[in-house]
Amino acid sequence: MKIRTILPAAVCLTTALAMTACSSSVNNNADPSDTAAPASEVEVDDGGCAENRDQIAQLQADLSKNLYGIAAAESGKDERTNPNPIPEGEPIKITFSVEGLSHPFLVKQKQLAEETAAKLGAEINVVSANDDVNQQFNDIQTAIAQGTDALMMMPATTQGLDAVLTQAQAADIPYFFSQKGMLGVDPVSQVLAPYSNEGQQLGEWVVEHYQGQEDVNVAVISGIPGDQSSDARVNSFLLPLLRSCNFNIVANQPGQYRRGDSEKAAQNMLAANTDIDLLFGANDEAALGGIAALNSSGREGVDVVGLDGQTDMFAAIQAGDALATVIHKPTAGIVVEEIVDYLRGNPVPEYRVLDEDLVTKETIESGAQPAF
Repeated sequence: MKIRTILPAAVCLTTALAMTACSSSVNNNADPSDTAAPASEVEVDDGGCAENRDQIAQLQADLSKNLYGIAAAESGKDERTNPNPIPEGEPIKITFSVEGLSHPFLVKQKQLAEETAAKLGAEINVVSANDDVNQQFNDIQTAIAQGTDALMMMPATTQGLDAVLTQAQAADIPYFFSQKGMLGVDPVSQVLAPYSNEGQQLGEWVVEHYQGQEDVNVAVISGIPGDQSSDARVNSFLLPLLRSCNFNIVANQPGQYRRGDSEKAAQNMLAANTDIDLLFGANDEAALGGIAALNSSGREGVDVVGLDGQTDMFAAIQAGDALATVIHKPTAGIVVEEIVDYLRGNPVPEYRVLDEDLVTKETIESGAQPAF
């Protein structure tokens, strides 16, 4: 049996994929067809599902040069040290450009950044772009022009950001990425979420959960079209399903990582497909939007899974409205610590990727806590 609809593949799994050279010269924002290895050059792991081999091979090839896979492989291996440290006692000013504050995870990032800066005696200016990519780029340019000791970013998208960062480099302003990052530029450090690992872990759990069942129909509420983190989660979730030969991806619509948009996407897919068994949300907001759509439509017997580990999803799992999620740990506090360390002359890792934890009703009953 073959998957009937394949999602756009733009990013990368870490394990079970043949990784190529981890070069910072690779442009992570380029079309995968330009940067990924040809399918014929990638060792194919079809999991024994020969009829899906071509699809798996192409997906692996497309995923073979993604930042999040490279970061996981390189986490903690190499370090960088500031050649011109700021002496102890002198003030440190950090600018944190965040994509917006319309999502509870983003609010948590802001909170952690401010709390950590206060603890370390650093000044931090958190600038929200209000979910506007152009505004975020303008905010970063303004921070560079006005001067700051370090620039910290959680970008909505990295497409086109390299041109802005050349200005930071020309002004000798070190810059750091939190949660999301990019290749083809020269940040001091990137503390990134394990987007590909999260999707893979959840996908493998779903395959095990449905073991023995055939023709399981899955609807996907993806995140932001073209966003590398969203693609990493969705595509790495898809690969275990492809390899198992037991799942049909019957629909896929983006929910923009937001609950309202995801509810509309789920409503559309539910209306067009009467036989959906599982709704997968690229984050918990997407999954919760899917639950809202199920409730409003009166549909029963549809399982829901998501990614992030937020409080509302914990409640949904406990109530039996969802099966599982994966804890998505915020990184902003860690990045602030690294910035202060670097500016004071201490070494910091070029890449750091946090571990992920799968959450089910059983793990919640055993004491698992929400990420935010």
